Amino acid sequence: MLNQFRSYLLNKGYKEFSANGSPSTAIDYVWRINKICEREHITEEQLSAQINEYLKLYGLTGEKWSEGRRSHQSYINALRQFRKFVLVQRFGGANA
Repeated sequence: MLNQFRSYLLNKGYKEFSANGSPSTAIDYVWRINKICEREHITEEQLSAQINEYLKLYGLTGEKWSEGRRSHQSYINALRQFRKFVLVQRFGGANA
C-alpha cells in the first residue's frame, strides 16, 4: 500500500528527490506514515480504515499533537495526504 501511496504522491506532483539528491516529500510522507503505523502497532490497512480517527489524534486538539506537528507538521500533513489517497482508492477519481 505504501508503494501505491508513493506513486499517488508522485502523480500529484510531489518530488521524490530534491535538487541535491536528498529524499523529498514523497519519500518523507511514506516514511512518516510507516513510522505512525509502527508507533501505533497497526498496519497501513488499519490506518486507512481509521484514518479520520488518526487525523484527530495527531491533529491540533488531539492527544498526539506534539508528535503530529514535528518537522514543520510533516506527520499531520502526511496523514492528510494519506487520507486523500485512501479516498481515491475507495471511491475512485483523479482529484482528491
